Amino acid sequence: MADVERRRELAEFIRSRRERRSPEDAGLRVVGQRRTPGLRREEVATLAGLSITWYTWLEQGREIKVSRQVLGSLVPALGLDTVERDHLYRLAGEVPPADPPAGPPAPSGIPRPYELLLAHLDPNPSFVVNRRFDVLAWNAGCELILGDLAALPAERRNILWLTFTSPEARAVSLDWEEEAAHTLALFRAQVGEHILDPDVVALLRGLERASPDFGRLWGRKDLTPYVPKPRTIAHPLLGEATFEYAKMHIANDDKTVVSYLTPPGSDLDRRLREALAAREQSG
Repeated sequence: MADVERRRELAEFIRSRRERRSPEDAGLRVVGQRRTPGLRREEVATLAGLSITWYTWLEQGREIKVSRQVLGSLVPALGLDTVERDHLYRLAGEVPPADPPAGPPAPSGIPRPYELLLAHLDPNPSFVVNRRFDVLAWNAGCELILGDLAALPAERRNILWLTFTSPEARAVSLDWEEEAAHTLALFRAQVGEHILDPDVVALLRGLERASPDFGRLWGRKDLTPYVPKPRTIAHPLLGEATFEYAKMHIANDDKTVVSYLTPPGSDLDRRLREALAAREQSG
């Protein structure tokens, strides 16, 4: 969307929501007869802590910069719900703020339906990660690929930590250097504006101390988008195995389901089930 069109859409959207919002809903006392429904421009400007001139320019689609702080003040002033708020931010060229997950989380910290999804995906190796690539929940098939995650401290159940500090993770990769660089480029692109958050900074500093390879590859500052494509590994039980690699974002959350998928009834599907059965018997 071109800048002129975006500003026009933003202006029309804000004006439409102003005209739909009653003074009573905004907590204003109505005195006398009002000629038009909804709020007046000066009322929205006052509620949002803006000057009437600046707010008028915004509704006129003028070429002005709208900050995240201003957008945040317009949300309650206009009475926007979550969907409308996100639309407002996107029209202004901003990333919508993240919301906490709705409803009580499962013990793992992910919504209960996604824990059930992991169970139904077995034996396909599947897990849930957050924006830091921490592994929050996983199924039995996942442990064939990532090892015994339950035996690790919670702070080490992380895809970056496993990639750069686990000999087992390095051993199953056909081209570890390429895959490690790709993982970092994907992480940098997905973490986005949160790269300076304290928990992310702590993760990166720890990896710099733990792995010279991490420091070398992270210093390239590569970024890459996620593109669904097969991934081939060299596994001690499965042999050379090629999976379809899929990611599914959890709605209204910063978490993602990651799955290594096989065609049902395929030879790899059979080998996965046999390897899981053998692992359970030996365990």
